[in-house]
Amino acid sequence: MNHLLSFLLALLLMKTSIAQIDGEFPKEFIMHIKLHNGMVSQLNSTPNLYLGGLQVVPQYTIVKNKMRAGLIADVYYTGNQLQAAIGPTFSFKVKCFNLNPFGSGGNLHINLDHLWGTNEERLFGGGINLDLLNKVVIGFTAHRDYHLNNWWFQNSIGIRISKLKRALQEL
Repeated sequence: MNHLLSFLLALLLMKTSIAQIDGEFPKEFIMHIKLHNGMVSQLNSTPNLYLGGLQVVPQYTIVKNKMRAGLIADVYYTGNQLQAAIGPTFSFKVKCFNLNPFGSGGNLHINLDHLWGTNEERLFGGGINLDLLNKVVIGFTAHRDYHLNNWWFQNSIGIRISKLKRALQEL
């Protein structure tokens, strides 16, 4: 009888640990606020412009453990002007970092964006992001402004401002 109980307990623990192998991109709403800076460049001898701003990025998981879709709302300063941009974003999880037996320590994901700016910018591009403990995101992006013929290179740091789901609430 003790062996059967031990076996069932081992199966339960294995099921729990297997379920925690990929805890990233659960089916939920998530929102980050990001501080970013970088440059706008034509990649020639023309001087580069400083670029800095604040983004709000709400997203929802549309393919569990794989893909999120959402919106970027960006207020930024460049060319001695305060400007704004908005557009869709898609995030695709590349790798999950497990901290067994504690669950996930974060993920590496890429994003694809298309933004329309208030000064006729038309930005298409994406980046790579490291999401640590589902709270802090560090990233690098490159976007091509296909209307004004320049490149935007940015780095960012963000924090999650939406609430985390608690594992106990899901039981």
